[in-house]
Amino acid sequence: MLSRFWYFLIAALAGVGIAAAYVAQASVDQQSSLRVEEQLRRDRAELELWLRYDARERLDGIAPMAAHGDVRNALRQATTRRGRPLDDDVRDSLGTTLARLNQQLEESAAQLLFAVDDEGAIVSQLGGSTPPAGAGLAEFPVVRRALDGYTTDDFWVYNDALYRVAARPVIDQGRYVGAIVHCVEVDSTLAQRLSSRIPGASLGFFMRERLLAGHAASVSGAPGNQLMEAKAAEALEQMDEDGKTNPIDLDANSRGIYSLVRGSARFSQVGYVIARPYALIGSPMQLFQKTPDDVMGKVFWPIVVGLPLLLGLLGVLFLWLERDRPRNRLAAQVEQLAKGQLQRVDEGQMRGAMRRIAANLNEGLERVAGTGASPGTKKAADLDEILGPSGGSGSGGGYFGFAEDDGAAEAPSFDPPAPPAANPPGPPVKPPTPAPRPAPPAPAPTPSAAKPPPPAPPPPSAPDPDPFDDDDDDDGATMVAQVPEELLAAAAEQDDEQRHFREVYEQFIEMKRQCGEATAGLTFVKFSGTLRKNKAAIVQKHGVSDVRFTVYEKNGKAALKATPVK
Repeated sequence: MLSRFWYFLIAALAGVGIAAAYVAQASVDQQSSLRVEEQLRRDRAELELWLRYDARERLDGIAPMAAHGDVRNALRQATTRRGRPLDDDVRDSLGTTLARLNQQLEESAAQLLFAVDDEGAIVSQLGGSTPPAGAGLAEFPVVRRALDGYTTDDFWVYNDALYRVAARPVIDQGRYVGAIVHCVEVDSTLAQRLSSRIPGASLGFFMRERLLAGHAASVSGAPGNQLMEAKAAEALEQMDEDGKTNPIDLDANSRGIYSLVRGSARFSQVGYVIARPYALIGSPMQLFQKTPDDVMGKVFWPIVVGLPLLLGLLGVLFLWLERDRPRNRLAAQVEQLAKGQLQRVDEGQMRGAMRRIAANLNEGLERVAGTGASPGTKKAADLDEILGPSGGSGSGGGYFGFAEDDGAAEAPSFDPPAPPAANPPGPPVKPPTPAPRPAPPAPAPTPSAAKPPPPAPPPPSAPDPDPFDDDDDDDGATMVAQVPEELLAAAAEQDDEQRHFREVYEQFIEMKRQCGEATAGLTFVKFSGTLRKNKAAIVQKHGVSDVRFTVYEKNGKAALKATPVK
């Protein structure tokens, strides 16, 4: 019983271990997901700071332009012309000065550079297509604020391209005479430079569902431009009032966060996306593969290895105590029983199921011993073994005996038939002698065989020594006429015996079938011959006139019982 309990205990511990492994996996995956989400939120805040810092650098970079004398002089002339066209020499001189100053900015040089008067009209432009006459930028908020004396930055969508804009006012003689507008196109170079300031993160700028520029981080599993662009439409639907989304899954191994830019470009759904890879644990076994070596070194391995080994050894011990040792003890006693060293198995030394097996074995041995049968290999039934040898005693074989009444308990004792009296010279018919096969003086009524088990028939009275009726004493001369009657009686007796044997045979076959015994090979000829031999032996030994056989069940087998009839 303890070993069975131990099986359940080991199974429960294994189940707890498996559950703990899956819980650990889920916990690690959840922590990884939360860590990536928090990292993306920090990345967004950090990128906003870098964009502001970059705008401040560009504003500081164009400060020399706004303070340059040629620039201030040209813009003052443009402001004071009041409807009169500005001389081309002034425009050309201003353009040359702006180009020279822009080259000095090196990496921060503008792709688009504007100089506007105090009303926002374009006085000079570097890069892009030539503006039409009278074109201005006064409608752009960043330019309007610069003309009002503020330094500011913004994003522009210009000619289907995205630009970062920095605007600074130009002051001459204490008044605002115009502004310098510095524009840098947002491209992969800028995305790469900003992405390098956020290690491990991919960065992209999008307008509506289209990614304008992007850069994938140089780490394993980093999401690329196509993946960031594929989720842009979904991200726009999830934007909150501030133009931001929570971290969303780009695929099974990466997450991203989308935000709209500050300024006027946000109304054109211009924004940026920051994405990071993260790996989930596919199975509890990967916990060991992804755990650092220094963490694995902190595991107390003697407990991890020793405890399961100890539990396994205890299970083997309990199994030996409850199963193997009792089975070996029973096997040893059965072997001694087979060698004749024991008469029965000692049930007191057995436990549990082995005790029941030993009890059943002893009961079987006692039953076999009680029936006189050999416990060896079962062989085909032989009628001589059932009825006993023809020359033996009346008890015959193991399934043969007398009826359990006064006439069967011991051999019947009765006087033998009287010797024949003196007769006249004529040859009278002598009464039959008992040997070798005595014929009764008169045929006794033959009781029919009853169905098994029939009651033993009462012993009939001793037959009259004289086979003839007293009323026929006067017919001495006709005694020869009685010979045919006696011969007919003998013939009738033989017919009665054959009929009795047939009835017994049919009852015996039916009884064997009911007991589940085989009947193949048991023919009536063999059966009747054996009955006849046993009947002759009983008649000769006990001096009776007839023997009746009945069928009954003994120990689950068909058996015969012989009843002598006086």
